[in-house]
Amino acid sequence: MSTTQPVSGDRQESTRKTGARYLAEVLQRLAVTTQDRAASCMGMDASTLSRFKAEHLERACQLLAAVGLQVAPADAVVVSRDDLQALKRMAYKYLQAEIESDERV
Repeated sequence: MSTTQPVSGDRQESTRKTGARYLAEVLQRLAVTTQDRAASCMGMDASTLSRFKAEHLERACQLLAAVGLQVAPADAVVVSRDDLQALKRMAYKYLQAEIESDERV
């Protein structure tokens, strides 16, 4: 039998807010794509997707937030925090060298 640690109210609120942000992104993209097109891509009737959206989508978005996943457009490039830090360090060193080179001229 597993026991779970209690979750703070702040963590619950953060998960709710993040889930709400994901929901807004999904609904905005769904409006652009159209519900009929999305349902066709999923191999289901638009009315089935409509019921899912009404009954489950908000909770599904909260689940993504709760387990640490994020919603991003298909053409987005998502990198880890460590990779971003490395890129910033490299850019900083490059720019620093450029500035020092310009000062010598």
